[in-house]
Amino acid sequence: MSRYALVVLLAASASSGTALADGCRVTGTVYAADGRPLRSAVLRLVDLETRQAAFSAADAKADFSFDAVAPADIGRYRIDVLSAPTTVTGSRIPTRSILGTTPVFACGSGQLARQDVRVQVD
Repeated sequence: MSRYALVVLLAASASSGTALADGCRVTGTVYAADGRPLRSAVLRLVDLETRQAAFSAADAKADFSFDAVAPADIGRYRIDVLSAPTTVTGSRIPTRSILGTTPVFACGSGQLARQDVRVQVD
């Protein structure tokens, strides 16, 4: 009986690990308005159905990635490039502005989506 329980436990843990590995992966490069790669940018991936967000930072080559997104169904997403935090006059709460966005795209389990994004303002 204990062998059966061990097999069931191992099978359950293996299947839960594949759900994360089968998620969608989103990669891309972020560009300034003039077309130059924009290093150290902050990006936000928004699930348009659940309104959940994930954040990533561009590396020294202006590349970014979001791993294991949408582990089950195909989702609709958008990527935003965010400004550096600024404090609004009269407030002590830092805020960020959206500088650029991607068109809405779909990505499902086991897929790779390549989405480059360009800042739309200087």
